[in-house]
Amino acid sequence: MKTISRQAGRSKLRRGWALAIAVLFAACSSQKERPRAPYVPLSQVEGIFGPLVTAGNHPTADQMGTGDRVGLFRDSTGTIWGLPLAIAENGSVLVCAPAGLRDAPVTDHYPTDSTVIGATNEPTGWRGGSGKLELLLREGKGTIEWQAVSGSHVDDGPSCWAQDLPGPKQRLLYYRLAPFGQK
Repeated sequence: MKTISRQAGRSKLRRGWALAIAVLFAACSSQKERPRAPYVPLSQVEGIFGPLVTAGNHPTADQMGTGDRVGLFRDSTGTIWGLPLAIAENGSVLVCAPAGLRDAPVTDHYPTDSTVIGATNEPTGWRGGSGKLELLLREGKGTIEWQAVSGSHVDDGPSCWAQDLPGPKQRLLYYRLAPFGQK
């Protein structure tokens, strides 16, 4: 009898796993690719997000880099916006800033009395990378410091996507960095 009950228990467990895998597969396969937000001229974006202060490359973990650029803009409130950049065929700079981005949550903070003077990808000491954007900051007293910051994806509406390159399609992050003490 114990053999029959063990077999019945194993059978139920297998059915449970099969059901869970089927539900996960259905959920993943039913997700639609989020529409792409357009890239627009730099002048349109600077009027909303402030002037471009520096640029770098979008960091990605595990060497799955996209080659895409990220620009850092500073608005009149001191918020620093990290937005995807592209270069048009005529050489002009284009920026991806989806509608509603101004309402997106803050992704990280930076010291209030500092100025962004550069951006890099945070090194980790091995080829896997961290997937973090790192700011090069000049503090109020003149010292230079590095700070890794976090980004996020736009959850509603169109998103910024990596340029069409060989390899996997990737949504790009945005950064909304507020001075410490500001929400």
